[in-house]
Amino acid sequence: MVDRVPLWWEWADNGVAPTFCLNLVRGLSVGEVFAAYGADPQHARTLSGPEADTLYPMAHPSALLRAGQLDGWTFCFEDREAEGLNPDVLARLSEHSEVVHLFYAVGMTVVERLENGRRLESFEPGQVRPPRGTGPHTLHRAVDAELRNQQAPAGPGSALRAVARHVGSEIHWDRLAGPLRTVYLPDARREPGPTSPPTCGAPHPDLGHYLGTLETPHTAEGTDALPDSRTSG
Repeated sequence: MVDRVPLWWEWADNGVAPTFCLNLVRGLSVGEVFAAYGADPQHARTLSGPEADTLYPMAHPSALLRAGQLDGWTFCFEDREAEGLNPDVLARLSEHSEVVHLFYAVGMTVVERLENGRRLESFEPGQVRPPRGTGPHTLHRAVDAELRNQQAPAGPGSALRAVARHVGSEIHWDRLAGPLRTVYLPDARREPGPTSPPTCGAPHPDLGHYLGTLETPHTAEGTDALPDSRTSG
């Protein structure tokens, strides 16, 4: 009997990464992405996932950024306390580019897309409530189609398939766990404010989940412009 070969996206659903944050940025270099996170690109090293975990143990309070490139997009992957869901980080990443954000923790999946500092869409797959953001809601329609066509659960795997089609590249676990440019961002250099993964059970008036720092303040005009910590006072 031949063992079934796992499908490329199944890592998102099978628990190999109990929590993760994946940001994909169009047109920026790895160094530019690290800088937007507040990390010094000069301190980056090429490490595999196991090497990075040995050098920077999970018990150390920190963000561990691992980045690579996929056909015109740069991805940054985190599988511990995530810095990539911070609104200031997303604002800097998307200031002159497009960002696709996929976050998973404790049974909750969040997908966002931003461009030129503005949130276009933000949603949890499978939720009845319409997505937030100015639109177009491209990824929301794509994830909904995945859920209908595949009769799949509203988990990170369905969102990952839609994200991969949007960026034009499959995102394999072997790539995320293999050698990548890696930089450690200690707590002292991280953005102020809560950046821990959201916790279920605390009610949110809109979606039924507490979204933590994923909720973006609106401007006085009611737009979805994101704050930029470089200009805020």
